[in-house]
Amino acid sequence: MRKTTHWVSFLITFSLLIGTNLTMVTAAEKPIVEIFSASKTEVDLNDTNVKIDFEAVFSHPDGIESLSTKLLLTNSKNNSISSNLTRVDSPVNYSSTKVTFRGSVILPRDFTPDVYTYSLDGVYHNLKNGIRISSDIVSGPKLRNVKGAESGIIVRSNGYLDLNYSTINGPAYGYQSGVYFENPSKYLSQPTPIWKVGEVVLLEKYFELTIPDTELQVSSKSPLVCESVGKTLKLISAGDCNYEVSLPRTKNYLAKRINQTVQITSARSSQKLFVGTVPNQLASKLPITIKLDSVYSSGLSVAELVFPSSITPEICDVAGYTLKLFGGGTCLLTYKSEGNSSYLPSDVYTQTILIERQNQTITYLLPQTVDITVKTFALTATASGGGPITYSTTPNEYCSISGSTLNLLKPGNCSVTATQSGTSILAPISAAATIMIVGSVAPVTKSIICVKGKSTKKIKGVSPKCPKGYKIKK
Repeated sequence: MRKTTHWVSFLITFSLLIGTNLTMVTAAEKPIVEIFSASKTEVDLNDTNVKIDFEAVFSHPDGIESLSTKLLLTNSKNNSISSNLTRVDSPVNYSSTKVTFRGSVILPRDFTPDVYTYSLDGVYHNLKNGIRISSDIVSGPKLRNVKGAESGIIVRSNGYLDLNYSTINGPAYGYQSGVYFENPSKYLSQPTPIWKVGEVVLLEKYFELTIPDTELQVSSKSPLVCESVGKTLKLISAGDCNYEVSLPRTKNYLAKRINQTVQITSARSSQKLFVGTVPNQLASKLPITIKLDSVYSSGLSVAELVFPSSITPEICDVAGYTLKLFGGGTCLLTYKSEGNSSYLPSDVYTQTILIERQNQTITYLLPQTVDITVKTFALTATASGGGPITYSTTPNEYCSISGSTLNLLKPGNCSVTATQSGTSILAPISAAATIMIVGSVAPVTKSIICVKGKSTKKIKGVSPKCPKGYKIKK
């Protein structure tokens, strides 16, 4: 019993292997096409020459038996024209492993302009072991990036193809049964237009153009209700708005028009927000958390809350109606309702919360006068809050600042301002004092070398100059 099982198993395995090998051999024995080309891929029925030559090259290791093969040109409406391609070797050499077939099609003048795909019936190889196998049907290759005419022969009339292709798809609003989009994720995600008086609708957001280098054209058929301006509709009064979007006729495509009628209703109502006040806070109590009152609009349900945003994040932050204060100064919150199909967006409302910082003082003493020969003077202002002091001077021609050192430049009145910039708790403070710089600065002499030919002179002075005819030596 066990031996019989093994024998049956071997027979099944052997049969499967034979079947697999036969399939592989059969597939490998088909003639293959190496070339399938047309002399023209675009013709115009108004031209003098509407003849198209075709060539196909087939190969098989056992040679080709077929003497001809049928060529078929077919458009999308199944209109067609056919011809034969015949082998060109004369006399016929059946043992040739590569055979060329040629033939022509002459288009009649009343031929329908369109895109015609072209294909060939198969050819047979020579009989071998009682088997003769045909090649597959051969189709023409992709030739161009023209939507609806990527492959095949383009047949025009007076330069026009008049391809009936969906160059406009839409609109992407309302009941859209049967409306197709090449990029549905973009167009079907658009918010529905607000068809109310006073609104402007940008129509190119709702209509997809499928061919490049084209612009949507918009025209209103009811300008007293809706006015077309460029690619937009301005909604003027209540009533039926009849409009058309279109693309003009191009070299490749028919003109495309889509007519729509929408009802325009009365304008959206305005709305007002009710924003409460928050009392001033003391910086000394920072950080502070405050629960704000809810804000709602006069145009929306009380349940549709309007939440604040902070525009002073260095002072305060807000999450929902929970306000956190962490710095002194003025916290500014803004509220705005975006509105809906019945109500306009609100104005921006600002809520102001003052966080009062503690005042501080500066102790700052300067002598009334200082002699310029001192050259520098140490500044020693102090703030009651203990923070660092910065200094500035005016006018800069008399004095300048280097850190906390006053530089004396020339006699005159020098104003020195000491500033403490404050903290989250302490308010900033500044104090100014004037010091008179007196005395005189000894003139500074310098020397220059003057040359004239081979002669040189050394000149000294506050502002030395070379004698006439001499130049300063460089």
